[in-house]
Amino acid sequence: MDLYSVSPRRQNDSRRNSLPQPFVLRTNIGGRTRLRLPPRMLSTSALKSTGDSGLACQELFRVWKKFKMSGDQSAEKLDTMLQSMDKIQMTLKQIEVNGRPGDSEEYYAPREDKQKVFARIRCNIITVGDIDTVAQLFTAEIYLSVTWKEPKVKGMKREDVNWDEHWDPRIYFFNAVNIDKMQTNHYIMPNDDDDPDGIPDVRLSIRMKGTFKCSMQLKDFPFDCQDLTIKLMSDWPVEDVEFVKDMNIKDSIRLDTFTAGHQWKLWKHVLAQPIEEDKALTGAHRSYPIYHITTHVQRRPGFYIWNIALIMLLIVILTFTSFVVERGAPADRLSVTVTLLLTAVAFKYVVSQSLPLISYLTMLDKYVLSCLIFQCLVVGQNALSAVVEINDPDKEKDWAKWFDFISIIVLAGMVFNITIGFIISSLIRKCKTTNRMTKITAEYMDKCEQINQNWQTRQSNREASRKSKEERTIPPTEKAVQAGAAAKGLSWKRTSKEVGNNGKNNVEMQGIKTDASLKPEPSSHPSGSTTSQQTTATFAV
Repeated sequence: MDLYSVSPRRQNDSRRNSLPQPFVLRTNIGGRTRLRLPPRMLSTSALKSTGDSGLACQELFRVWKKFKMSGDQSAEKLDTMLQSMDKIQMTLKQIEVNGRPGDSEEYYAPREDKQKVFARIRCNIITVGDIDTVAQLFTAEIYLSVTWKEPKVKGMKREDVNWDEHWDPRIYFFNAVNIDKMQTNHYIMPNDDDDPDGIPDVRLSIRMKGTFKCSMQLKDFPFDCQDLTIKLMSDWPVEDVEFVKDMNIKDSIRLDTFTAGHQWKLWKHVLAQPIEEDKALTGAHRSYPIYHITTHVQRRPGFYIWNIALIMLLIVILTFTSFVVERGAPADRLSVTVTLLLTAVAFKYVVSQSLPLISYLTMLDKYVLSCLIFQCLVVGQNALSAVVEINDPDKEKDWAKWFDFISIIVLAGMVFNITIGFIISSLIRKCKTTNRMTKITAEYMDKCEQINQNWQTRQSNREASRKSKEERTIPPTEKAVQAGAAAKGLSWKRTSKEVGNNGKNNVEMQGIKTDASLKPEPSSHPSGSTTSQQTTATFAV
């Protein structure tokens, strides 16, 4: 018997919490007969009840034995079928193992109300660590706060909620290469009068440290500025979840924990915003919400200027020493220039070790290659000068000497233009980058100031609302006491509330004496009831 295909049919492809459905087996016996076993011949209930694929093999053997007795009696073909049964048993065992749900498998239930959730995101970049230009990686530790409205937890306390049974935004870090640690917590935020229905907020706090992949633009290297972006994505489509920036509290970044300050300058701003996914680029059938958290670092170019650019300039200047060597000894001249050329090539190799494999030239590459081209021209000049010296028909005019003199002037002008052009271009790039980053930082600070003012306004409104509610609950006698105390220049405050014998509120007042002619009198309620404990004094009006 030859096994052509064994294909499981699942009831639900999205969940792997059930064993495979019945199998369809196609066989060829002796190249003459093909048999398709109907699904009813394979008892799936036996697999589910016992979890042993051997029962399925026994049932298969029973079916094939019935088929054998009805036709071919060849013992050789029977042995072939028995061997095939062993293979089927091994295949079924493997399918059974693969069909078991893993320990890390989790199920996320959709929202019962089918309403779109607006997840408000706030971030705090705690630490920006090492930045690897060659691998295009950086490390960071961040605190992330995700807040959304959750009516199911209304009236509940945090410790009474089983968060595994509630809706989750299913956020993951899209460009994370490695996550060293992650800690998550859920909180219930009481209604702050922003929602008239009193629906509380659920806040998911995430503190994580990891390594992230970023695409670096190195055309201005070593005067470049890089975007360090942490990309968030949800497994829910945009029809169910939308990321928005939390305008109740500002995003922040800490500069004192930056560990790569000797190579980079970390700017004090954070750009956090939702990004619309481009289906033309992703090729996905559905769109998913994406949120980018970006900070900028500007490279400090001192190392590359002093250790590469300056050394290259000195090598180029030393190339002019070849003109001191006698023109009649071209081998000596060429030995000097070629040796310096090989030294420059070694420095080019050092520069390439500091960069990833890119298909364009950086600013430092252009400068180094210009120096190499200059040295190649010097090598060519030395060889041509020797030819002129040998073939000069008029020794009195000394054309080789004039050729060297003109070559020195032209080459010196070339070196001057290359060096000045590199310096001016570097200063322009650096100034443009600094101005752009300064503008972004100013916009970030203005937005933070706006968020702080809005927060103070909300706090003032809440305080005014609280006082208004208290004034509506103050009895008329207490209001009279307050008015009389204010008229006499007294300050007052409510100290406690007691319940009288008649079940009504009796408010105690404590006066601060500022006028010697005014004396406090014992407090009493208009109804004549007394409190359950000794009260303080109120001022008589």
